[in-house]
Amino acid sequence: MTYSIGKQPEPPQKLPVETEKPTARLTSLDAFRGFVMLLMASEGFHLARVWNRHQSEIVSSGQSQMLWETLAYQLSHVPWVGCALWDLIQPAFMFMVGVSMPFSYAKRARQGQHWFGRFLHAVIRSLVLILLGVFLYSVGDPMTHFKLVNVLTQIGLGYLFVYLLVGRGQVVQVIAILFILGGYGYWFYNYTIPEPERIDLYAYLEEEGYDPEEEVEIFDDEYSAHWNKHTNAAAGFDRKWLNKPPRFEEEFRGKKFWVNTGGYTTLNFIPSIATMIFGLIAGQLLIGTETKRRKCRMLFGWGFLLLVAGFLMDTHIWPMDTGDWGWTVCPIVKRIWTPTWAIFSAGWVFLMMAVFFLIFDILNVKRLGFPLVVVGMNSIAFYLMASLMHGFIARNLETHMTTIDKVFQTSLIPIFFSEKNVYAPINESILVLFTMWLIALWMYRHKFFIRV
Repeated sequence: MTYSIGKQPEPPQKLPVETEKPTARLTSLDAFRGFVMLLMASEGFHLARVWNRHQSEIVSSGQSQMLWETLAYQLSHVPWVGCALWDLIQPAFMFMVGVSMPFSYAKRARQGQHWFGRFLHAVIRSLVLILLGVFLYSVGDPMTHFKLVNVLTQIGLGYLFVYLLVGRGQVVQVIAILFILGGYGYWFYNYTIPEPERIDLYAYLEEEGYDPEEEVEIFDDEYSAHWNKHTNAAAGFDRKWLNKPPRFEEEFRGKKFWVNTGGYTTLNFIPSIATMIFGLIAGQLLIGTETKRRKCRMLFGWGFLLLVAGFLMDTHIWPMDTGDWGWTVCPIVKRIWTPTWAIFSAGWVFLMMAVFFLIFDILNVKRLGFPLVVVGMNSIAFYLMASLMHGFIARNLETHMTTIDKVFQTSLIPIFFSEKNVYAPINESILVLFTMWLIALWMYRHKFFIRV
């Protein structure tokens, strides 16, 4: 059973010949999507939490401090400037939305769906993603939260624009990327928070227990300060427009909105459109007539080009201290999706896509990818499970393991749920993730796919 709402539009020119016949499904795309979803649902296996709480115990047991510090860093978000593996989850997910568009469009074109029908599907899909994101953001709260900062709402807000670029050609798409990122960066550079607003913002942060200098003033030079936390142009936009609707929640009633947690902003969806367009470029490359090896080389080429460009535009990202001779065109910050972040992260995702394409579609290591494909073909369902069922699964596993321990005199609870066991949070996350994977496997076996 398949539920499908909305796909891609008809481009302005005739379809390439190779898309007029059925196109083979890319194992690499499903596997890559599954890998990203599993990584997201793992919650970083709680490695950072375990390391931060039990460093002395772990080191005293003879384990590598460097290994633990590296894993803890890579499986958590960087505070502001920089990039870890965990930060690449959202750009990878958005990139794959773009990759999928040419394939979905080709399928609908073969089915003879007219342009207006496809456009209507795209509009509906955008709305569904936005509403689904709002729903997930508001779960467990007494009122609806219209903070459009999670990945689904961000994709929904930008999807229709990317949809209109399907089939427009790589030159047009690159120009669109440059226009979006250049214009967005220019707006940030020309924005300065009004002094009365800055004073009130600092007072609010102090009331909430934050040190404004540490929370806000991340960059001390005048140029980079335009991308500081909470005082940038997009944060100012949120303070202006998110205070327009009435705030009904008891805890916020009569209070002004000041900041989003972590510094995320609604307008992140604008530069993230560029991330999806980069994915669209990759998708059109993969559906094209070039040989698989040439496609792989081109994916690697795009990845290295964008990665080098990112490094050259901001020395803050370099692994060494550049001292007085460092420079930045624009800081690389994921939380506000700076233009340099869009370029830098796209470079990494292109490389990851190239590796998956090499392994699964050139070397044909299909069996290795099966556990990932199971998740990748039901990514929306898995996203919903991770968002809504993680705690439910954990609580019920603990309940039934308690019964098993009492009946069979086993020791499952100390392994997975005991506070006395340093590694219990890691074991619990692995167990919950495996349970969700089993649900995805059942859905895969019964051909039950949820597509938005």
